[in-house]
Amino acid sequence: MRSILFSAVVASLGVAAPAAPEKMQGVQVGAGGVLSVQEVPVPRPGAGEVLIKVRAAGVNPVDWKIVGSRTGQIAGIDVAGVIDSLGEGVTGWKVGEPVLGSARQSGGYAEYAVVAVNSLARKPQSMTFEQAAGVPITGETAWRALYEAGNLQKGQTVLIHGAAGGVGSAAVQIAKAAGARVIGTASANNHEFLKSLGVDQVIDYKTQKFEDAVKDVDLVLNTANAETNARSIGVVRKGGVLVSVVGPADAAACEAAQIRCTRPDRSTGPSNAELLAKVGQLADAGKFKVFVENVYPMADTAQAWEESRDGHTRGKLIIQVSPGPTMKHQ
Repeated sequence: MRSILFSAVVASLGVAAPAAPEKMQGVQVGAGGVLSVQEVPVPRPGAGEVLIKVRAAGVNPVDWKIVGSRTGQIAGIDVAGVIDSLGEGVTGWKVGEPVLGSARQSGGYAEYAVVAVNSLARKPQSMTFEQAAGVPITGETAWRALYEAGNLQKGQTVLIHGAAGGVGSAAVQIAKAAGARVIGTASANNHEFLKSLGVDQVIDYKTQKFEDAVKDVDLVLNTANAETNARSIGVVRKGGVLVSVVGPADAAACEAAQIRCTRPDRSTGPSNAELLAKVGQLADAGKFKVFVENVYPMADTAQAWEESRDGHTRGKLIIQVSPGPTMKHQ
């Protein structure tokens, strides 16, 4: 009887009782950055947060770059799954909804993760959970870099370095959807992939200097390395923009070239949730997809990180956490 009454009260408040157990399996960071699957407590959502039953988690370079600060914690950030329960004050979301988001505090490589609603979005219907797990950081970063930092406009020519990677391939699709002409740098084995995404001109950075192939572009997005910032300054037209997600460009050189050099800034502008919703709209309109190169079980997360560190991933690497009936392998 008490259980029935409790459920009725909870339902009247628009909140569902959590279905999560007390313990879960998660990829924990040990001493020296060693990863292992451990049984750990299930996190609980606070005010403005939801608890997600994770189906898949995305691998990003930031995951292993910040591993030293997560000793004893769950690794990873990006997740896709279904809402298990709502924290205090959360409205507009329902238990059971398929979602994606960034679990920056709780970690994402686990059976359950906590995501703040300002980093939460509905899973595009066109995507599997594996594909959706590859969206949060890359999709938000690419959108913020192009639109918020770069002021992307229809008809512009955009050069994207590292165009086959996670952020790069997301940026290619966002720029094409905006009506831009896109030039991408990548190794030869990724050229057909980039053409399939709509890239108008592909440059093999191993055999040709991009400086010799392009000039007077409106916007450069550098996802490759810091050295490429310096080399890119000369190909941007006066008054154009160089946006870097791999460190700042030399301010004096940018000023001398009469271009604006900048970086995405998450402390200003729209929330992650707003930008992820925009990416989701593109996906369901058939203008944005995630290529999943490899899927790893949680026990093989270290191997996934090694592949990520290699720096030649096409699209995204995914950690499979809990396959559901709607989950498909690509």
